[in-house]
Amino acid sequence: MEKVVKFLQYMWLMVAIVSFCIACYHLVYTGVTDALFFFFFTAMATLLFFVRKRQLKRFENMSK
Repeated sequence: MEKVVKFLQYMWLMVAIVSFCIACYHLVYTGVTDALFFFFFTAMATLLFFVRKRQLKRFENMSK
């Protein structure tokens, strides 16, 4: 189970990085309104990254 949580943790980090890059692109080329959608995705993916990080820490503490 820890491997799945670790995979999901890094998957959310990659989603956050990619959506941040896309948001910066849209901010420069199309405008703020299009970029806000991707900045929202970045914030949500970052939040989920930290939730999974906390969950992995709990799993490690339970297995000891």
